Amino acid sequence: YSENDKLGVSLEKMKNSLLNARDDEEKRKKEDNIRNWTTDGIAKFNDILRTDNDNIEKLSYTLIKNLIDYLSANQGGIFLIEGEENQEKHLNLIASHAYDRRKYLKKEIKLGEGLAGTCVLEKQTIFLKDIPDDYVEITSGLGKSNPRSLLIVPLNLDDEILGIIEIASFNIFKQHEIEFVEDVATSIASTLVTVKLNVQTAQLLKESNK
Repeated sequence: YSENDKLGVSLEKMKNSLLNARDDEEKRKKEDNIRNWTTDGIAKFNDILRTDNDNIEKLSYTLIKNLIDYLSANQGGIFLIEGEENQEKHLNLIASHAYDRRKYLKKEIKLGEGLAGTCVLEKQTIFLKDIPDDYVEITSGLGKSNPRSLLIVPLNLDDEILGIIEIASFNIFKQHEIEFVEDVATSIASTLVTVKLNVQTAQLLKESNK
């Protein structure tokens, strides 16, 4: 090696080292941003679940509206399993939201029927990037369009499914967003059990005081 060669090698090493340091810094920043976004989101939804939990419909609407906003998604709904023990159980759309307006839809889905019904039976998250043309349309200023991705997450508490959350978006959901919705879904399921018990208890008290 001549002195020039040594200098060239040193400069090349220094350049690579700086590039690696920059890449590491960018990666760290990205990870920090994701961590902060998730932590802030969990805190936000825990607050909602603590303060707005005396009415299941109202709570469900507040949750789906805030989830759509937080994920920058476009529309979604919360379906809960209904039906007495001796009847056929089904999913009932209890709250839905799209583009800053409430959608009133009467929608029942049998367990095992379609993607939502399948999600209940399999107790697994369904994430789709190829949406069937007739599955869901998002109404926007651009007219009616198919979403680019669809996320269906079971409301699972101790292996018992209480319902599902379904969210459609023009964006592709990222892995950390999917995991975030799964975490929130567990908290929602836990709160729903408490709310249902409170509602039943209030009803029984009312009847016994007649």
